[in-house]
Amino acid sequence: MLCFSSLAFAQGGASGAISGTVQDASGAVVSGARVRVTSEATSEMMRAVVTDASGIFTASLLPVGSYTVEVSADGFATTRFPGIVVAITETTRMTATLKVSSAEQTVEVRSEVTQINTADATTGESVGSATITTLPLATRNFQQILTLSAGASSDLNNASQLGRGTVFIHVNGGREDNNNYLIDGISVADYAFGELTYTPLPNPDAIDQFKVSTSLYDATQGRNGGGNINATLKTGTAQYHGDVWEYFRNTVLDANDFFLNAAGAPRPVIQQNIFGGDFGGKVDPSAKLGYFYVNYQGTRQRSGDSPGTFINTSIPVLPADRSAASLAQAFSTPASPGCPALTITASQIDPVALALLNTKSNQFGGGAGGYLFPAVAGTPGVTQTLNPATGTCVSTLSTGSFIVSHPGKFSDDQFTGNWDHEFNSNKDRVAFRFFWADSDTFQPFGGDSFQVQTGGLPTPNNLNFPLDIPLHNRVGSITETHLFSNNLVNEFRFGINIISDKLNNIPPVTNTDVGINLPTANGDPNIYRLQFGSFAFGPFPQQLQYALSDSFVWLDTLGWTHGNHT
Repeated sequence: MLCFSSLAFAQGGASGAISGTVQDASGAVVSGARVRVTSEATSEMMRAVVTDASGIFTASLLPVGSYTVEVSADGFATTRFPGIVVAITETTRMTATLKVSSAEQTVEVRSEVTQINTADATTGESVGSATITTLPLATRNFQQILTLSAGASSDLNNASQLGRGTVFIHVNGGREDNNNYLIDGISVADYAFGELTYTPLPNPDAIDQFKVSTSLYDATQGRNGGGNINATLKTGTAQYHGDVWEYFRNTVLDANDFFLNAAGAPRPVIQQNIFGGDFGGKVDPSAKLGYFYVNYQGTRQRSGDSPGTFINTSIPVLPADRSAASLAQAFSTPASPGCPALTITASQIDPVALALLNTKSNQFGGGAGGYLFPAVAGTPGVTQTLNPATGTCVSTLSTGSFIVSHPGKFSDDQFTGNWDHEFNSNKDRVAFRFFWADSDTFQPFGGDSFQVQTGGLPTPNNLNFPLDIPLHNRVGSITETHLFSNNLVNEFRFGINIISDKLNNIPPVTNTDVGINLPTANGDPNIYRLQFGSFAFGPFPQQLQYALSDSFVWLDTLGWTHGNHT
């Protein structure tokens, strides 16, 4: 990608730039000043440029991080400006003021850095690792704080929700599937569903920076019209550094849910352990082989207060004797003023319905009476009343409350491995990134309806069957940055993103168990999902659903600085 603009500075989807003006104490610009940009993390010189006739310099396509800018010119003291931070996709503007000196002298001062983005019209704010790791995140999902950027909003996350915490980001009122998501400049969007539900999710300790560009970003970034989410991973530094962590929750530390407490139900199980560690530094003592960074995190959750793990609904009261004769008697409607009796005989009870109502199962716990279709307290029967306005009889089925909570399970293991190396007298830089994650979510009552396909939550009013969701993420990328000259830099990126997920229901009963003869019985053992007015009963999806999103990305960004143009 070749960009020519008098207002924009060359920066890729995972890099930034430094631009500045060199002047003397009176404010007069200094042309021909020598500018060296050095990484504070590795002490490697990243760029060496010279100011133009207007005293302006630009160092483009820099990795995000903190830099020291050293400026020298004839007749002036060599001056170092430490702590110049390059944010993802942003250009840091600085003013370097030099002092006249007749002798060789080196001083260190603080530069005037422009905090307001005046380099382009992109709206958004970069967030650094200190903010990411210190803000409270119930499931350590950094996507939950993407709304720190202006124009981005999201639903309130349920802290008891099983899994990594579903996030639906809306940018400037757009749909959640209108956003693009990149890690180190490589698109890791889920092209099967277009949302963040199954996208790769490195833990906060592996993230160096992220930014949500909400509008007017350049062609190096988004493919969608919504927000553009950029994240960069941490890299090794000249100093060895490591961390270990353990975050936990336990049932004994939690209060009971208000409605469960009102119903006399016990406090649901909520247990969570998130543990891991990271380590990075020089590959060898002299760093001739580059720098490395590795990160591992494991998550183990059990929750009975998450959607898909509890049911709170009203269902028909059935007789203790579920024979055909008893059911016919219970559901025959006696006569009432203005309404005739409606009698059902045992022969009218459908044999499949009879078999289904008598199927034994522990799917809905001991409170279900040992049946797949739960038994609830109350008197079975049907009453009817005359509606004088319409002259019709309205039948009402006796119902009872059914509340149950079974803990679901979530496990996740993820690994991040990064390597960076400069060679050819710092004219070439190679950066390798790898992310691997496997997770599995089991919801005892998760097989709800179509919304679960894209991360929607099961509703508690349905008698849902179990659902298992295994997820596999693989991301790899390599970046080669070549410095042709002080004013010509090329950055090439190649990446692979693989997202594999399944929706696998676990049927407690099959169609052959209850005598259902389906044309697809050979490949689909499930019964139909049955809808009874205010609640549903059965599995979803009827068959195993499998989604694979694999993408291969390559892009090239060439930054050329000529005069006042970049």
